[in-house]
Amino acid sequence: MNRLRTAGSRADQTTAWRREADAVTLPRLDGAAACPRPNNVGTTYVQHQYQALAGEQESLWAAEGEAAARPHQAEAAGQASAAEATEFLLRESEGQVRDAHADHQHAARTLSQHVKRSSGAKLRYWVGLPVLWLGDTGGVWTAAVTNGDLVYIALLLALASGMAGVCSGLIGTELRIIRLARARQREPEQLNADEQRYQQLFAGPGGGMNIVKLVGLVSLTVVGLIAIGVGSLRASIEGSATGLTFGLLAAATALASGLLSYSAADDVADLLDTLSKRAQRAEARHLKLAGSAPLRQRATSLTNARSVHDEHDLRGQAAAEHMESLAWHIHVRNPAVLGHGFSAGEQGGVIGRRPRRGGAA
Repeated sequence: MNRLRTAGSRADQTTAWRREADAVTLPRLDGAAACPRPNNVGTTYVQHQYQALAGEQESLWAAEGEAAARPHQAEAAGQASAAEATEFLLRESEGQVRDAHADHQHAARTLSQHVKRSSGAKLRYWVGLPVLWLGDTGGVWTAAVTNGDLVYIALLLALASGMAGVCSGLIGTELRIIRLARARQREPEQLNADEQRYQQLFAGPGGGMNIVKLVGLVSLTVVGLIAIGVGSLRASIEGSATGLTFGLLAAATALASGLLSYSAADDVADLLDTLSKRAQRAEARHLKLAGSAPLRQRATSLTNARSVHDEHDLRGQAAAEHMESLAWHIHVRNPAVLGHGFSAGEQGGVIGRRPRRGGAA
């Protein structure tokens, strides 16, 4: 019987069990015709036998489930250390995401009214700045190549000249920030609790004006030098009129860079952008950690192992139920000994019923 339960398919085992149950007979003592189960018959040996077989099936299926789930459990155990470390980082990252969002939302709620930069100013700046740089570069490069310089050397010089012209206009950023700081300036006692968190934005331009003036003077000097240099180079090749024209265009490019920087500068908007990007980076890092391989692989392995165990437990319970069914089948085939059923008013199935898992009868 053990060989039948452990070899072959489950369908073959079920058929074998049925045949085995059909072969069980009990010796007839007295005839019975449509009579209830005798009161002096308790739990039969057959019922005990099939109760034991039912328990055996549950244990066999549990053992098969453990064997089938073992590779998944081993894989999950192998990922445990990496997964625990990732979970620790994930908890820390969750706090960073929460703090980053809270900081951004608080700043946006408190400072949005002080944003003065138009919605398209930043895009206009990042589009216009390369155009001015490349335009200034092109004018110097073509003149240098015409003058006989090597192409790649002329290109490097032209790029440096164009970058110098663009950088000379960055003073516009400082001027705009100073103007906005003066417009926001308030005494510390005039700030509410939320605004005191950003007290430096309401403190005014502060000192350092001499440095700003010096930087402005240097920027104007760079503009003049670029204009003179480009004009002289063009004049030596194409005449004074052309040299004057290109010199003025170089100066205009540098000054336009200053105007572009002035229109896009806004320290409050920059702060909000920085906090927003910080929150986005924290989110991206958190999502990356949440989707890391150790966590995914361990979760997959544990889910597979649990599913295999559940499947085999259910199959074991089904096999046990089938064994009980066969025990009752033997009773049905032997009414001469056990009668045709329970007496009226008696709770059917209680006599001799095996206990279930968890202690239920």
